[in-house]
Amino acid sequence: MTIRVPMIALLLVHGAHSMALGAECSSYYISEITLVSPIDTAAGRVQVFVGFGSSTEEAEKNALGSCSHIQLDLQTCLDSDRILGRNTPPDKDGSPLHLKYMKAVKRITACE
Repeated sequence: MTIRVPMIALLLVHGAHSMALGAECSSYYISEITLVSPIDTAAGRVQVFVGFGSSTEEAEKNALGSCSHIQLDLQTCLDSDRILGRNTPPDKDGSPLHLKYMKAVKRITACE
């Protein structure tokens, strides 16, 4: 029996650590792309690409850049399941991303 675990790729933007000093963690956006490669027919193989940014556009750009950089074309990434939300508890905007990535956002961006 083989157990497959989702792969997670986090894209760190050069300089994001120094830009974020003193920034509130809730000011960041998180974009997540969940991809089942059309080439891979094995059930349960999933790749997850995550991008952080100070705007929705920046977060999406970082996640799409990470996804399309890993042997996939941009259209495959755009056609995949995507979710975007602010780095705030889910009761404020309904996004579950805060609970999944709050520690990563803080560690990578050095936000408060």
